[in-house]
Amino acid sequence: MISHKAVGKLLLVMGFCSLVVTLAPTRAGAAGDTFKESAELGKRTAKTSEDVNRYVTQLDKTEQALSSVSHAQGMDLKKQYQSFSKELNSLEKAQINVTSGVDDMKSTGTDYFSSWDTSIAQISNSELKQASAERRVKVMKDHDDLAAALDDIETQLQPFMSNLHDLKAFLETDLSPANVDKAGELIHKSQADAQTLKAKIGGVQATLKQFLNEAPK
Repeated sequence: MISHKAVGKLLLVMGFCSLVVTLAPTRAGAAGDTFKESAELGKRTAKTSEDVNRYVTQLDKTEQALSSVSHAQGMDLKKQYQSFSKELNSLEKAQINVTSGVDDMKSTGTDYFSSWDTSIAQISNSELKQASAERRVKVMKDHDDLAAALDDIETQLQPFMSNLHDLKAFLETDLSPANVDKAGELIHKSQADAQTLKAKIGGVQATLKQFLNEAPK
């Protein structure tokens, strides 16, 4: 007959084994989640980079079409205006893709750094814990700086696109050389703003590429 003391020890051992079984998947699961989130962040950042590149390409096409309108004469004026209108619609779609991609990248980044924080908490070795924490701070700062730069460009896109839509609406009411001349000042401003925008985006393109190269894989 088993004594109460032996039964107690047996229950204690069973309880400990149950705890180990319960904790082991949790630790492995957290590490797996972080790895998964890292891959997802890389995927989202790469997509954002591609969307930004496409936007710049479309920006060039729209700017060239607008320039053609300002120099067009006679029957060619209608053709160039229609080309500008088409390119502007494509530019708007490209902007929507960029904005959506940036939002997805930022959301994925939040999930990733939260998962990384959980993984750090599970590290027992103090040196490894500190090294991982320091690395997290660096990568998170790079990600936040990138997001801030993209947000800055996004705020400049709104007035820029508003001017282009104003030009489109103004010219379609009276597509004449005289009306194009009246719109000349805003046309020149939009072209200058496009150049400024491309210069800023160029810096962000380089930052995106650097982040993709340096971020954890």
